[in-house]
Amino acid sequence: MKRTIFILIIFLLTSYRLFRPGYYSMQDDMHIFRLQEFSQCIQDGQVPCRHIADGGFGYGYPLFNFYSPFFYAFSYLFNRLGFSLINSIKISVILINLIGIIGIYLLSKKLFKNKYTGFLATTLFAFFPYRATDIFVRGAFAEIMAISLIPITVYFHHNYSNKATKTNLIFATISSACLFLSHNLIALLSLPIIIFFILWPKFKFKLKKFIPLILGLLSSSFFIIPALLEKKFTTINTMTQGYFDFRAHFTTLKQLFFDRSWGYGASLWGPVDDMSFQVGLPHWPLAIVSVLLYIKSRIKIKSKTILIGGLTILSITSLFMTHSRSTFIWLTIPFLKFFQFPWRFLSLATFSIPLLAATSINYLKPPLQKIMAPLLIIITIFLNINYFKEDIYFPNLTDQDKLTAPEILRQSGAGLKDYWPNFGQQFPQALAPDKPLTHQTDTQIISYQKTSNKVTTTVNISQTSDTITLPLAYFPGWQLIIDNQPIEIIIDPNLGLIQTPSLNAGQHIIEAQLKSTITQKFSNLISLVAIGTILILVIL
Repeated sequence: MKRTIFILIIFLLTSYRLFRPGYYSMQDDMHIFRLQEFSQCIQDGQVPCRHIADGGFGYGYPLFNFYSPFFYAFSYLFNRLGFSLINSIKISVILINLIGIIGIYLLSKKLFKNKYTGFLATTLFAFFPYRATDIFVRGAFAEIMAISLIPITVYFHHNYSNKATKTNLIFATISSACLFLSHNLIALLSLPIIIFFILWPKFKFKLKKFIPLILGLLSSSFFIIPALLEKKFTTINTMTQGYFDFRAHFTTLKQLFFDRSWGYGASLWGPVDDMSFQVGLPHWPLAIVSVLLYIKSRIKIKSKTILIGGLTILSITSLFMTHSRSTFIWLTIPFLKFFQFPWRFLSLATFSIPLLAATSINYLKPPLQKIMAPLLIIITIFLNINYFKEDIYFPNLTDQDKLTAPEILRQSGAGLKDYWPNFGQQFPQALAPDKPLTHQTDTQIISYQKTSNKVTTTVNISQTSDTITLPLAYFPGWQLIIDNQPIEIIIDPNLGLIQTPSLNAGQHIIEAQLKSTITQKFSNLISLVAIGTILILVIL
């Protein structure tokens, strides 16, 4: 009962501001629009959701073929239950926060067999400043979801590797699949952590221990495989250019350890930024104390040495990767440039430093633990609670306010260049027309309907012939059907829009239908087989 009350208090202290009506300002303010688009996908029968109808200034593009969809799928459940889009987003963030707090408590308690260590680790994790940055400054909800899922995923995998029960298999598989679908970059960074705790403490490789991890990866193949193989059809390289060049966003030692200032602006070029990248107090001093105390202690248990050593290496590595001294690593491993912001490696420190710092309690005698643990918990809350609040709150903001024409224009263009199809020469700069474009002025558009996976228009051509351009960006999978006959698509060289060949005079019914590519069909099949395998294993 005491543990439940403690977790509830820590959870409420970091989340209570989200329980109020309304919404708040953030950097990545496009979630309401994207949740509506995801909802539209499901209503249109496009499962899994890949292409959104109104993204890219209304031209539509395959956002969820590349951007991890799980946060919006999770929020969609609450929207279907009757909650508004805004409240669905906030409920998801609240529950994500709770999952992370519960996960770190269960993991720390299991690793260190000490309730005081568990309480302190939970507090240090919950009040890690980077978590406040993701929730209240950046609004990086997909990233905070992944960070929150790492502890619970590690906990379930570690349980299964030690006791391969059906329950452990189910939870380990589901948690890893959710992690892989929540944020692809953070999930990639977390793989070595999961593998470490699967093998720890005996480090005897047995394939059976990795079954949940393998099934989790295969279950999420419907997203992972197309995201990797079909990125060549997008302008993904813009994610690493200009402002998004990783060399512009390294941290300094002062920012990591000594600067207590807090801001709601952006990460800027150079050592001065309008947002905080601090590791936090008392987080990093306690982590150093823990390592020194272990070195001085006479207890030399091999498994514990490996655990402390692993957490220490992970903490140092994650912080080093945020600093400019690690530039040679970023240049050596080309894929790292897609992380864009080196300070993103603080997501790993958010996991390792609280666990490492909390072990400092273990070296105290039990009577002293009862005194120092509550004291350190209070200090942690006092020094960091002020970060867990928004910049500007709008208590009367509604879904309708976030879905006005100007707001849709702004949100639909957010992040457009990251995954825009590369079949044209330019990016759209203005809202798409509300009907197809014609070359002949007297061609009539009789009707026009658009969903996330289908566009239908009826045209009447008066002249000898005309070409119709749909306000729809081409991406592999779109098929063109004119008067019930499949027709080869012509791609507009400017924006890469879908065009018809020259059509004769008369009335024509033009349809563009989105079908799965071979890659998508293959990855969907892998996911279905993996899910089926899980069900069979559970039954057997």
